[in-house]
Amino acid sequence: MQVKLNTNAEAESDEALMVRVREGDVLPLSELFDRHGEKLFRYCWRMNQDRQLSEDLVQEGFCRVLRFRSSFKDGHSFQAWMYSIVRNLQMDYWRKKRFEVEWEEGWDAPAPASFPVEEKQKAALLHKALGMLPPSKREIVVMARFQELRHEEIAEILGCETVAARVRLHRALTSLRETYLNLLEGRSE
Repeated sequence: MQVKLNTNAEAESDEALMVRVREGDVLPLSELFDRHGEKLFRYCWRMNQDRQLSEDLVQEGFCRVLRFRSSFKDGHSFQAWMYSIVRNLQMDYWRKKRFEVEWEEGWDAPAPASFPVEEKQKAALLHKALGMLPPSKREIVVMARFQELRHEEIAEILGCETVAARVRLHRALTSLRETYLNLLEGRSE
């Protein structure tokens, strides 16, 4: 006799799976991890540049999902709730360690081989400029441009209105542009 696991989990929304977890069925947590673990890891890694720390933050984040499952509210986005948990863990770590990110060349996926050398240099400079932003600005750029979160989700994660999230993103992108252009000018001298 074979035991068949619930394959409907693949068709269920994140929120429906989380409601099941909240009600005591911990099996759907595995599906949620499969759906979001890698994205959360990339978010953490882009914020702190430490593979082991990023893995630890994601793991602790899912432990907290289980521990605080009763606090998940109906009608809220699971993804935003999960990012909020991991974001808070990241910020707690920074507060404890007074964390400074040391950016290395190639911290992100390398530019495709088909990119001309000049484009690869510009991409590396852009990533360096991103690393130079304060964590609050870097975070919102990473959420919007790398994690491709919607403004509404970013607002929920940051605990602000959607309009405020858009303004913060605009300001962060402006700072990124200025930092990038300053680096570009310094490099061309």
